[in-house]
Amino acid sequence: MATKRLSLPPIPSTYQTRTLSELHNMHYYLTEGLEGAKHREYCDVHSFTRAINSQGSKLLSGNADESLSPYMVFSHVTQEELYKIEHVRDTHYKGLRFLYLNDPKVLIVKIMRSKIHEMLTREFGHAFIRKAQGMCLGRALADIGGATYQGTSGGKEADTAFQPRFTRNHETDWPTIVLEGGVSQSAPRLRADARWWLEQSMGQVNVVLLFSVSKLARTIHIEHWEAKMVPNPQVTQVCHHPLTITSKVGDTILINAHSTTGGPLELNFQKIFLRAPVAEHGETNFTFTALDLREYYEDIWSTFQ
Repeated sequence: MATKRLSLPPIPSTYQTRTLSELHNMHYYLTEGLEGAKHREYCDVHSFTRAINSQGSKLLSGNADESLSPYMVFSHVTQEELYKIEHVRDTHYKGLRFLYLNDPKVLIVKIMRSKIHEMLTREFGHAFIRKAQGMCLGRALADIGGATYQGTSGGKEADTAFQPRFTRNHETDWPTIVLEGGVSQSAPRLRADARWWLEQSMGQVNVVLLFSVSKLARTIHIEHWEAKMVPNPQVTQVCHHPLTITSKVGDTILINAHSTTGGPLELNFQKIFLRAPVAEHGETNFTFTALDLREYYEDIWSTFQ
């Protein structure tokens, strides 16, 4: 049977203006990119782990279809039950990532389906730190991994995240850069994750990088998302905040076995460290050249011959 070559969904328009009222639109977070996800009503921790084990086994199968969704959606999860689930996750299921929505009491679980999906963001995070070390700023960045952050709609964890150690040093401070990864077919859901981080943090998360991989096609796709506060053109009694958030897709890069298109990837220094770079100290924007991206790609695939 011929191998089906996977293609990514169309990239959304470059600029998307959101009003603050849209931040509370649960329908988007409950549906976007979850068409193929399994939906279950939560009963107890034991039934939760059975469901995760069953889906995880399918995802880890050597002949698993890449279109199989790595997401599961559990309804009627109270805060008390969420604490129990988090305890079980932290001790036995470290490969799970959660998005919990307060009002509908829904838990969306992402199952990291293989080592390569864990490595997508970790390997890039290592390359990112090496760039900072080249500017003598390695210790100025805190790698906060998959810590949970609370937005207005609920709580979420990143695959990898960083924050400046000396300007954001409180436990509740948001990261300035977040990395999220998944399979190519999960690209719409990854974009929902980007929107969550940029909007729910009210612009405190400045950069989101999305990494989607196809093992069949041997491709890695990177999207660079940013947000900025702009004047709200539709101030009303319901939505009276003078500012709104604009989400922007910057660099989009596709790496395969033969070529890299769309680079280089450039990350603004000030958006990461919350201060201007000092040129005399060798500080500048983070630039990942075609060579850097090729090395990242090869570091991923050389582990999985």
